[in-house]
Amino acid sequence: MGDTRRTYHGVLPNYLIGMVRVELAGEESNRLALLVIHPDPIKQTPASLATTASSVIQPSAVGDILFSANEPALSVNEPIYFVVGDNGGINARFQLSFKYRIFDSDSRPVVWFPLLSRLHFGYTQTSLWDLGEDSAPFRDSTYRPSVFWQGAIISNGLMPDLLRTGFEHESNGKDDVSSRSINTLFAQPVWRIKFMNERTLIFAPKLYGYLDKEENPDIQRYRGYVDWNFRYGDEDGWMMAAQLRSGTAGYGSAQLDLSYPLRKAFFARTGGFLHFQLFTGYGESLLDYNLDRGTQARVGFSIVR
Repeated sequence: MGDTRRTYHGVLPNYLIGMVRVELAGEESNRLALLVIHPDPIKQTPASLATTASSVIQPSAVGDILFSANEPALSVNEPIYFVVGDNGGINARFQLSFKYRIFDSDSRPVVWFPLLSRLHFGYTQTSLWDLGEDSAPFRDSTYRPSVFWQGAIISNGLMPDLLRTGFEHESNGKDDVSSRSINTLFAQPVWRIKFMNERTLIFAPKLYGYLDKEENPDIQRYRGYVDWNFRYGDEDGWMMAAQLRSGTAGYGSAQLDLSYPLRKAFFARTGGFLHFQLFTGYGESLLDYNLDRGTQARVGFSIVR
């Protein structure tokens, strides 16, 4: 008998990712192991579009180093850094942050409800440390666990490239008069513009509504209802990030972070960076949400920026 060759075509569900097994249904056949990944829409941009652009490439779907399309289950979230300054005494500020994708892409809940594949748990801790004081006490720490959905959007016109939305608890873990906590629902759209010089501008405002603010009932007067987040620079060079807050009573704050790589990245956004930080205004910590302790300038090291 001569060789028989048959060609089969099929469409994989959008929620499939990772190693999958393929075989014919109802027929004896070989089994194939396939590695399924989500394509990077940025790399798939037609060359003709790139050549017709002028100095700016229009916003495209998220898939670069900041919002990787194929992140592992446990991945970085917000910046991780340790910086030190001297404002009436040596003090430090450090932050730890990660996120965890709760469901595997091929798990039963995701098969039933594909949107669950983008459900995450996040945790961020920011601490102020008075190194110049006796016994070097921690002045305050802010703990922010959250549950959120994050997914890329097919960007069209003014639509964002990515959306993150969910619930966040924020507290300082203290009791009595020093206790501070809030619960919020938030939505954070992300727009990305990549320039021809390989620099990228990220605009990611975080809008939130307060569910509970009993321990600091007037916090909106100092923080408002939105964090205006900007990020601009080159992933292989200087990067500047800014967060601006404006309260309903005219108070507010501004934080500026400037960083430069000291070594090649391990993976994604993780590496080693020289880090400068400037903070001015109200609420550097949750305990001081209604206090302005003056401008704080610090320098140090970050592993995620």
